[in-house]
Amino acid sequence: MLPAFTSKIQGFDMIIIGAGMAGLLAGQYFRSMDPTIIEKADGLPNNHHALLRFRSNAVSDLTGIRFKKVKVHKMINYKGDHYTQSNLMLNNLYSEKVTGGYYPRSALNLDPAERFIAPPNFIEMASIGLDIEYESDANGLMVNTFYPIISTMPIAALAEMLNYNLDEELETRPIWTVKFNIDTEMELYQTVYYPNPEMPLYRMSITDDRVIAEFISDPRDHWGDKLYDNLAHFLEIDFGIIQTKNQLHSRDEHMQKHGKLVPADREPLQEFFRWATVEHNIYSLGRWGTHRQLLMDDVVNDLRVIGNMIDSNNYRR
Repeated sequence: MLPAFTSKIQGFDMIIIGAGMAGLLAGQYFRSMDPTIIEKADGLPNNHHALLRFRSNAVSDLTGIRFKKVKVHKMINYKGDHYTQSNLMLNNLYSEKVTGGYYPRSALNLDPAERFIAPPNFIEMASIGLDIEYESDANGLMVNTFYPIISTMPIAALAEMLNYNLDEELETRPIWTVKFNIDTEMELYQTVYYPNPEMPLYRMSITDDRVIAEFISDPRDHWGDKLYDNLAHFLEIDFGIIQTKNQLHSRDEHMQKHGKLVPADREPLQEFFRWATVEHNIYSLGRWGTHRQLLMDDVVNDLRVIGNMIDSNNYRR
């Protein structure tokens, strides 16, 4: 486990808003400051329904939770043709499908990649030892200037709470996920991208014997009762795994309201971050807290930056 952040300024407590993954990592990183995590839900909001694959061991080092190092292989299925090398057209089709705009996406690079896989109960393990207050409202905390607040809540919600005119529309897009296990012996780490805009499925991944299929719209609206028949079909034609839908068990279907963020102009957001830090001692963290496409590996680095800012600001107080 990485050593916890130790402030050079003593006697400062901390509030963390949100017990999602970013909030739990903040709690672990700043554990020497005895933080309290405020969470509006009545339990851990484990709303990360994608696979917990990490590009480095940074999150494992921070939490002390052992990850599994694997090699992930990737491919693109575009209208039935298989590609093991991407190109600009395929990336741009995939980007427009999942975000509504054109940006570099993970489908641009199909080279085999080293990844670190978190255990299935990672969220629960990361919460051990942390002081989490469930069903708690953060509104009354916003007048504070005496102790640091780490906010993982969406920028628009934080700005509204602080009566700040953000003057920037932040868009997100929902996604639907279908997860299941395959009843056979297997240990695979593979992903197939589907940039075809005419089908709702945009990515399917296998980790060990667990499959997650991700959609830009409700798959039941397109495939209805044939959902698992169609998923079994793609397992066969793209992964070479011959199964019947009856061998797909432990099924879980979920809609994630804020699944994909649409990139926004950074300048007004950076101005808001500066204002919130100076006026309210608030530091935004995480994907939705900063409204940018990032990995949990990046959050660990952001925590180091915030730690340095906290020390610097406390010296000036």
